[in-house]
Amino acid sequence: MHQPPLESALPKPSLLRWEIVVALLIKILLLTGLWFLIFRWQDRPVSKPDIAEHFALPVVQASNPDISSQSTQESRHVR
Repeated sequence: MHQPPLESALPKPSLLRWEIVVALLIKILLLTGLWFLIFRWQDRPVSKPDIAEHFALPVVQASNPDISSQSTQESRHVR
């Protein structure tokens, strides 16, 4: 019985180098993404922001007293 030499069962060294390089690049990419996720979420508030408060119009104080008296007159009006 003749057995083939061991060298034929091993892959080419250049193929192994490319696989190692690709695996290391993927690892670096994933670790960088994880680092950004951890440190970006660290500064975020614990509670969710109120979207309605964010888009609400600013409250304007009525400087004209006639407007407030007009609203009370309309509410007294009987239809």
